[in-house]
Amino acid sequence: MIRYWLKQDALNIAVILYQDGLGLPNVDMETMTINIESRVAFLVSAYLAYSGETKDAREGLERVVELRDECSSVFVPSLTLYYSYIDDIRLHGFSNTEPLMLDCIFVHTVPMFVDSGSCRPVLEVLCNGEKVELKAQYTDIRDPKFTSFNSKDEIMVFESLNALLWGDVVITCCHVRHGFVKQEANRINRQAPEKARRSQLEKVPIFRICFHTGFLSRGGQMQRLKKEDLDFACEYSNNPASHNNMVALSSEFKVDLILAPASEEKSAEVQMENRPGVEDFIFPSDFSGLIGMSEMHTVRPSNEYLFLLSEYLRLQREQNPKRADVNEKVRAWVLKRCNNRLDPAISLLEKMPQLHDELVRMEDRLYIMGFPWKYGKTPKNKGMEDAIRKLREEMGEKFLVWNLSGEDKFDYSTLDHQVVSYDLDESIPGLSLMLKLCHGMRYWLSLDKQHVVVLLYNEYEDLSKRRYMLLNGRTRAALVYSCFKALDQFNKDLEMFGSAMSPNNDASRVSAQAALDDFAMKRNISRDEIDDMRTKPSFKRLVNDFDVNIKAGLFNTKPLVLHRLFLHRSNQGVQDTNSNLIFEVMVDARTQREVKGCRPIMEIHNNSNLVYSTLRAGIAPVFVDSREGEVIKFHFTGSDGRAGVTVLGDVTITCYHVVLKKDLLEESLPGLGDAEYNDETVDKDIIFRYTFNTGFVHPGPFRLHRSDLDILPAALVPPDMTVDVVANESSEVVDKFEEEELSLIFRCDNCLQDLSALHAIDPDPRLVEVLEERDVPPKVAAFALQRTNNDVERAYQIHTLFKEEDEEEGGE
Repeated sequence: MIRYWLKQDALNIAVILYQDGLGLPNVDMETMTINIESRVAFLVSAYLAYSGETKDAREGLERVVELRDECSSVFVPSLTLYYSYIDDIRLHGFSNTEPLMLDCIFVHTVPMFVDSGSCRPVLEVLCNGEKVELKAQYTDIRDPKFTSFNSKDEIMVFESLNALLWGDVVITCCHVRHGFVKQEANRINRQAPEKARRSQLEKVPIFRICFHTGFLSRGGQMQRLKKEDLDFACEYSNNPASHNNMVALSSEFKVDLILAPASEEKSAEVQMENRPGVEDFIFPSDFSGLIGMSEMHTVRPSNEYLFLLSEYLRLQREQNPKRADVNEKVRAWVLKRCNNRLDPAISLLEKMPQLHDELVRMEDRLYIMGFPWKYGKTPKNKGMEDAIRKLREEMGEKFLVWNLSGEDKFDYSTLDHQVVSYDLDESIPGLSLMLKLCHGMRYWLSLDKQHVVVLLYNEYEDLSKRRYMLLNGRTRAALVYSCFKALDQFNKDLEMFGSAMSPNNDASRVSAQAALDDFAMKRNISRDEIDDMRTKPSFKRLVNDFDVNIKAGLFNTKPLVLHRLFLHRSNQGVQDTNSNLIFEVMVDARTQREVKGCRPIMEIHNNSNLVYSTLRAGIAPVFVDSREGEVIKFHFTGSDGRAGVTVLGDVTITCYHVVLKKDLLEESLPGLGDAEYNDETVDKDIIFRYTFNTGFVHPGPFRLHRSDLDILPAALVPPDMTVDVVANESSEVVDKFEEEELSLIFRCDNCLQDLSALHAIDPDPRLVEVLEERDVPPKVAAFALQRTNNDVERAYQIHTLFKEEDEEEGGE
């Protein structure tokens, strides 16, 4: 909720109000309760860590209390575990999203008490704050089956618990003192209770376990917790006389939890009763954040004003059919924010941005929706459910989803498996891939006037990927939308005006750059975020090349041969770690002096295929001393051994610093071949990356400045570093490179093949043969089966929709 509130407006602030004045967070070791300051510290430090403001929750806590030496007093086992949860969910997400069944609890060694020769344990299990019903023999000392244990017993067993667990769980085991037993007996016999000391009436806590089911494994398992992992137990000594509570636990004390997967009936029970499921907390979403704030807001919306607000919006949609509908939760929220004043609520609603996890109309038949997900786990939140429901109701079977985060697929059943996944994970996508993606969208829209394109992107930004300079989901969506809109508008103008709007005519005003601003306005993205996208050199180059290709065509249609690369470090001899390619510090075995520098290698990708690697060429990565040599040289050879690497189309040149993995020693490697020294044996850090398309590079040497290279902001790269690339025109002849590779007109046959190859459904080969026997072309048969989830009869009915013939190029 805090995240949602702060991201809605740069001027928004969050105020945390609590009763006591700010003091040091601490824990009462007698009752294992944390004070209000500790709760606030946990909330703020968790937010700082989860939002990436601090590297972990512990650093966030240190920032909150501003006293590093006092932080240790806050950490008891359960609280320590939950602090680690914050880091785990940020780095790895949840490992389990299903309810679990607590079957048995085994307690190894019986506690000893000064005032009692036996242990009378009672259990209490809380799930999301609600008490879980257990057998009376484990909760009520009056039950005939209630069991006591003595020191001769080696283990205390609580079996057949059948407790359904989901979300936050607290398991507490207490010893019932003799005074409490006597009081219960008097109450049963209707006798007046004896006046007893408070200590005699208390239950003595033995241990407490707090955990979240989202961080356990799926299915059956045993979780063992040692004495130091248990609240209360961790504070008890081995000698009962030495502890104030007169209870002692052996150092071998431990608790085993036996968990089993919940049955389908029990899992369905959790959903039917609308209990909070783990999936609601997997990743933050705008919709969930707004609902959470709305439900906890002190103001209740007026039913009369809710009706008037819905009527106002209905009239607005009648006047403007393209106006997006407003969710009822949003209508309730604006009334709460404005204290049930209708006019201010309408004004706020007009200014309020659309939720990023809503289904947003960008154009007449182009929609965008973004959800957070990770590690292939299906995104499950209220925002996605609402968006998909709207998608099904309004578009029926006419939609096709483009997953722009295709390297992280999930269960597409909620989308009827009608998804094509594009893996845009590696750096900036090339111009050829971007045109192929846009052509596929235009082809789909051309098949039926009711067809709809939905761009799906991952709103979750994996902080660990920043070091590889990858695009986040929103940047991918902005790139695809802007290029598609520019290309689509060009083709519409071409159809209308013919040759007057040809690619070589400067009169064309189509611009992907301008479409970026349109994307920012419709998605309510700040100017700073769009400007940040534009400052990425490869992103800026791709958008510029896309516009140039539309307006002027290609400079070069022949392959290039890359021969050499020279990396110039102009500030030779400077040992400043901010300026001279210092990625590693080592000790020279010969001179025993400390040496700073890097081990650079080069990789070249052509159309996403690796065509050159220093490691694969059998060249050892030599350590380069930062004080020696101003120029680092690389000579490229092809796979056939000839000098130079021939490239055509999209090219990515990446310079890495490599170091052997910690568990490997350089001496243990028998050689530097592909099998011994490769991605499996080294760790890589990017020094710089440069992407380009050969169609926009003039043959001959060219120089790159730091502003032309993708470099991490904190990378140790000289500010005036330059890179010289020696290249010349290839003598190889390539036919129709311009028309086939970077054409602005889509080819039906190619588009159909691409969509089928990337579709989530694999067509059944036997059914393809059945359709071929009925005179359906193979490619059409495959895609028709994918669109119908391998329903052969429906596929035959709709196969005529998918055309293989190229559309007429109007005016050309």
